[in-house]
Amino acid sequence: MLREKGTFIRLKSRSCYITLGTIEAPMPYARPNRNGPTIKDIAAALGVSHVTVSRALNDSPLVTEETKKRLREAAASMGYIPDAAAKQLRGGRSNIVGFILPDVENHFFSAIARVIAETLAASGMQLVLSISEDDPDLELRHVRSLCEARPKGIIITPVVNMHRETADLLANIPCKQLVRRHPLVESDVIVSEDKTATRLAAQRLIDLGHRHIAYIGNGSETLSTGADRAEGFYQAVWAAPEVKATIKLGPPGPGHGYETAIELLTDPKRPTAIVLGSALFTIGTLQAIRETGLEVPRDISLIGYDDPDWFKVWGAGITTVALPIREMAMMAASLVGESALEPALEPAITSIDGTSCKRLTFPVNLVQRGSDRQFRDRNQEV
Repeated sequence: MLREKGTFIRLKSRSCYITLGTIEAPMPYARPNRNGPTIKDIAAALGVSHVTVSRALNDSPLVTEETKKRLREAAASMGYIPDAAAKQLRGGRSNIVGFILPDVENHFFSAIARVIAETLAASGMQLVLSISEDDPDLELRHVRSLCEARPKGIIITPVVNMHRETADLLANIPCKQLVRRHPLVESDVIVSEDKTATRLAAQRLIDLGHRHIAYIGNGSETLSTGADRAEGFYQAVWAAPEVKATIKLGPPGPGHGYETAIELLTDPKRPTAIVLGSALFTIGTLQAIRETGLEVPRDISLIGYDDPDWFKVWGAGITTVALPIREMAMMAASLVGESALEPALEPAITSIDGTSCKRLTFPVNLVQRGSDRQFRDRNQEV
């Protein structure tokens, strides 16, 4: 029926309606298209040129805001979906952002991926996840596939032995490195204070009176994370000459944590405290502690890395270095997606030597729980 509303005339029926100037009328019939309506279908239905529709949908300054709004509403009502492939053929990029990460089962990376996806979705973009498993061949395959899709950009946590071709491909697309930095890739990198993290952990144990402290970390000297975390631990123990340090570096994953912890804990001169450079190392180390019949913190003090939920409920809680996951993820997504962002934490921004790239470093926080305690000489305990 017809209904007058002020200066507007509204024509309602069971079909949807669109706004045409000051009149809302039933959607004109457009021939069905199995692939959805096209720009020409919309133009025919509204009695305008397809050029005008195209310009409106692509936010052209040649079309007024009122007309853009009207045509976009009409397109949405008809179920129009932009043809991403056609846009790419015209030299544009898609609205997808690729994120290549080593392990989605790792709490740290799964949490980061979730925040990146949320941040991109708020700007109308879509995240595509690819898992490298720290395999350079698989990483290269993912980068090739993403480049074929002409993404808005790629966020990558690089593998150790990256292929030169991978770096060359990334050089031709907007790219940001996250968590790790590989020297072959010239791009900005978003990281946490890795050196500060392990230095804080080691210093806390020194302050608690421990004089033999072990560190279990990643053995890669190529990537920034392994080297920086080891260096942070070194800095603390070097400044305390009375402290004996045992440093064990190896591949990422709980296996290295378990095997190394077994070796350390079965030594008659075992350390009284352990600093861990990864949440995955914590899993392996706790398994080794249980199998050797020891208890935390009675027999061994422990400080972890990252802060997955289970750290809070394991025993008396695991003392750990909490990482600014949300801030790092939001920054990476906003830089690649070119969207405005006001992070809760401000990163320290420094230049990467020999390049025009920047390192954006977010602060970490030592969370004190119940897995560490004041050192007591086990030989003097009853």
